[in-house]
Amino acid sequence: MSITPKTAPALRAPSSLEAQGWTRPLASNFLDHVGPIWMKPGEDGFRVGFVVEEKHDNTQRRSHGGMIMTLCDDGMGHAAQAARKGEQLFTVAFDCQFISGAQHGEFVEVVCEVVRSTRSLVFMRSTCLVGDRVVATASGIWKVLSK
Repeated sequence: MSITPKTAPALRAPSSLEAQGWTRPLASNFLDHVGPIWMKPGEDGFRVGFVVEEKHDNTQRRSHGGMIMTLCDDGMGHAAQAARKGEQLFTVAFDCQFISGAQHGEFVEVVCEVVRSTRSLVFMRSTCLVGDRVVATASGIWKVLSK
């Protein structure tokens, strides 16, 4: 997978994100609590992102790993759902590797792609970035509920 970020800014204001095609999705109560989350379909995969704020702090002026994992899980889930329109999916496996940190004010984005889709499972992977810097990678499996 070749990941090429479109931009590499540290801090992005909502108007700047909107101008670049990012939108605020209808989110769950949990994502409303930890967000705001931004979303954008891309040429190289489905993207979600957030600006690291004080509420995401891990006590070292970096995003808590749980927030990075949340973003990866949510992004891969949305990408899996986009690939399986009209079907209900849920995460059955998730694996994340942390590579570097994301500091306050940085925009973190996750590029997600479907690796394989079978009758009952969707296999996903993602790369979490701040500009060109890889923050984390993740993979997961989503179960397709029977109709």
